[in-house]
Parts: sequence; structure tokens; C-alpha cells
Amino acid sequence: MNKNLPRFDALRLDDRASVTRSFDRQALREWCQLAHIEGDWPEVPEPLIAGLFSYLLGEELPGHGTNYLKQHMQFHAPARVDEPLTATVTVTRLRDDKALVNLETRCTGEGGRLICEGDALVLFQC
Repeated sequence: MNKNLPRFDALRLDDRASVTRSFDRQALREWCQLAHIEGDWPEVPEPLIAGLFSYLLGEELPGHGTNYLKQHMQFHAPARVDEPLTATVTVTRLRDDKALVNLETRCTGEGGRLICEGDALVLFQC
């Protein structure tokens, strides 16, 4: 086993990781080109916000060796262009028998404004 990779038994309930990012008009144009979508988006598309959670799960918590199984997101408000968005994942359940990790997911904007919340389930393989 690679010593630099995380270990399932090192995870704890309430462990959390966050990332803050803003998306400017240029980033939205580039995303539209990649997604083959025409038009000018007045707000940050939901898939870009979901990508923040994907980054956290694969790179931060649980980290490398994580397989994304499912995610639910409920959006409460649109994310504005250039608004700092903070995505956070928090471990809510650990299933040692199957190496499954349940996480709460939340994204907030300026002033703590709730953009979306939900949960994710990942399989930890390392």
C-alpha cells in the first residue's frame, strides 16, 4: 500500500473539507464550449457546483481511492457569477464492512447564503 494514500480507518465522523471558488464570465463561456451549449449564462450552472463536490471527494475527503456512487443535491438559490462559493463535505456515516462513506454536502455563497445542500455516498478503495 502506498503510504501517501489515505486509509479508511483514518476517517472519522464529522471530518470535513471545504473549497472556495468563484466562476467568472470567461469560465462560464469555456464551460459552455466544452458542454456544447450556446448562450450566455446569467448564473453559475449547477454542474459546475456539483464539480466542486467531486473535487473535494476525490482529492480531499475521503481523497484518492474514492469511487463516487451517488449524490443528491437540492438547490435553494442561484449562484451568481463572480460570487465566492464555498463547498463543504462532512462525513456523516462510515460503514467499515463495505468501506462506504456517507457525506453531507453544502454550498454557500456570500454571507453564508445557502446555494444547495444534499448528500453523497462514496466507496473508499485504496
